[in-house]
Amino acid sequence: MAKLSIAIMAHPSREKFFPYLQERLGDIPISVDTGKGIWDNCKRAWQASEIEKAEYHLVLQDDAIICHDFRKKAEEILSVGHRAYSFYFGNRQRFRRLAQKGLKEGHILGGLNWGLAVCLRADLIKQMIRFGDRTNLKQDDARIQKFLSKNKIKVYYPMPSLIDHRTGEQSLVNDKGRGRKAWFYIDNEN
Repeated sequence: MAKLSIAIMAHPSREKFFPYLQERLGDIPISVDTGKGIWDNCKRAWQASEIEKAEYHLVLQDDAIICHDFRKKAEEILSVGHRAYSFYFGNRQRFRRLAQKGLKEGHILGGLNWGLAVCLRADLIKQMIRFGDRTNLKQDDARIQKFLSKNKIKVYYPMPSLIDHRTGEQSLVNDKGRGRKAWFYIDNEN
């Protein structure tokens, strides 16, 4: 199984979720927004990886719902050997066909569409951060997607999703998307 490092990208207004995240994931680093911008916080969460020890690093946002036995399930999925993963596939209508295909095949390959649970092979992280530093896009996930696209790296979405969005939380980046939830969440508890 692939060795996984995990960090949380967080905002101080969501501190109430930190105990839940650490209960589910253990004593992992939490990068809290210091007011220097989304990319600064994102970058610090990616730099919290254990590159020397881990094959993959996952950055989760603070409003994630974590499935039971997440680490074990994730590490099994990572053994497939792709370079980029997203453990969340949202329920936006325009992705309906992909979602249905993914449910039949157990996965979806495509670009990065959500930043809730992005996982990269550890050897890509420094290169991705350098690329992101030179990119002027506001959203962190848009910078990561641009890096992946430029390097022709597809994103593997296991279906069902291992992560879901916490309901009732406003997007901190003004995402007006309705019902930010996984298309199909493995624990179906949200």
